[in-house]
Amino acid sequence: MTQRARPETGSVEMTSLESLEWHRAFGQLAENVDRAGFWLALVRRLAREVHFDTWVALVFDRQQPPLILAESDEDDGADDALFQDYQRGLYLLDPFYIDACERERCGLFTLAEVAPQHFTRTEYYQRYFQRNIVADEIHFNQTLDERRTLCLSLGSTRPFSREALGSLALMQPWILALMRLRMHFEPEEAGASGPHPWHPQPDKELDFDSRYALTEREREVSQLMLGGSSTKEIARRLAISIETVRAHKKHLYAKLGVSSQSELFSLFWQARR
Repeated sequence: MTQRARPETGSVEMTSLESLEWHRAFGQLAENVDRAGFWLALVRRLAREVHFDTWVALVFDRQQPPLILAESDEDDGADDALFQDYQRGLYLLDPFYIDACERERCGLFTLAEVAPQHFTRTEYYQRYFQRNIVADEIHFNQTLDERRTLCLSLGSTRPFSREALGSLALMQPWILALMRLRMHFEPEEAGASGPHPWHPQPDKELDFDSRYALTEREREVSQLMLGGSSTKEIARRLAISIETVRAHKKHLYAKLGVSSQSELFSLFWQARR
């Protein structure tokens, strides 16, 4: 690390012990990137700098449910059921998943950056996010290829402060590099039993019940609706007019025999595998 001269005195400000310890710790992580306990060692190192309550390392896939590589371990086992529900379909409503599928990009991303306007009103927020994350979430995203993104998610029972986000931003280059290296040593594991019937299937009708026969565009609209996007947001994200979005809503509600988003979510959840 370079030394800096203080303008007022001309004296040299030496590298702090904390900075030396930081570089040593990340050097040790790099040396152990092929070990089974890598993810736990990484989050323990991050926890010394920033407060968070839950974490999960996972791979978002445009063609399959997310593959969970490692996660925080609560004594009561409640997190296991929540992660199972997530893999069985709730991932389709996760704003981080939707954003990663829409845009291939690496970096540190906050919930405020990716969450749609009405996110806190959604069934996903009430049934999953509030129970599992509670207040705030950030993601380190590293793209792997055209369909997959490796993510390290940190969840907190209180909003991340500006100072915490600043610290995480400074750590970002190190963490993304370690994440990218780690994927060379991740064992090949099968994901969930199969994608939710409402998972993107271009040029195909939904197969969870042939009598519904939603189009792919109607599926996209329903996914964004259940994820908390307003009509204007859906129009912007899909590059269609507001009137077209409203027409799709009307058609899919009629096909599914529902009249509210709550009923739509119930049908979505019943279709999970």
